[in-house]
Amino acid sequence: MNLFIIGSSTGGPRILFDIFTGIPVLPVAIVIVQHMPESTTSRFARRLSQLTSMEVIIPKSGEMLKHGSLYIAPGDNHLTLKNNDILLLNSSEKVNFVRPSIDVTMLSLSPDTRHSYTGIILSGMGSDGAYGLAHMKKIGATTIIQDPDTCTIRSMPEAALRATEVDKILTPAEIHSLLLSKKQ
Repeated sequence: MNLFIIGSSTGGPRILFDIFTGIPVLPVAIVIVQHMPESTTSRFARRLSQLTSMEVIIPKSGEMLKHGSLYIAPGDNHLTLKNNDILLLNSSEKVNFVRPSIDVTMLSLSPDTRHSYTGIILSGMGSDGAYGLAHMKKIGATTIIQDPDTCTIRSMPEAALRATEVDKILTPAEIHSLLLSKKQ
């Protein structure tokens, strides 16, 4: 499984729309953890599905990851990965003052040589995702942050940069190109 986990908060939806515009079906699974209330999850997913050819899914607990799909963590639920490929949802305590939490999702991954992971932290307030990205780095993932100079709010990418040595600092256009490079 080739898995991308993308975390974002304030300023994230606009950046995500830019990144996914024109993205074809890719041989990867993508999980997006965007800080948002449950009431806006469906509208956000609908907008993304208008921009990309990938299947956009708001998952139910127990759903298996599959290539060619983009999963949106439902608002007010943490999303974790069991055995690195089964999506589980829970409404436990907020982490970093948010639910869904990027850290919760990223920290649920375990080392597995059968999988290739990429973690990306985009624009956002606070430090959610910093520990998760550091964990992903430790288990062999490629780690990326959005160039802080292109962020609406730069604190999440900067917190990730303080927490770990990231592999790449990219603009949204460069992240778009990276995704396109995964096309078979």
